[in-house]
Amino acid sequence: MKYHFMRVSTTTVRIELLPEDKAEELLLQQLALTDPEDPTLSKLFETAIALYHPQLEITNKSFMEFPKVALCSYKMINTLSTA
Repeated sequence: MKYHFMRVSTTTVRIELLPEDKAEELLLQQLALTDPEDPTLSKLFETAIALYHPQLEITNKSFMEFPKVALCSYKMINTLSTA
């Protein structure tokens, strides 16, 4: 799966899921029949936000085109140094 990102504000990014093969296209077709909070769909967006910035966590998704495109609000994850 590829991802397209568009920064909307300091706390929101538009994420688009871009299938790379027939299996991923089929997965998105199946997810279109599910709940927006489906764990598999959530994992795809979590993977995307981690690629956008590894210290971000999605706090809310607002779908523009379910299940492929969503506005994702996020917050920074606080990480503690062990050193």
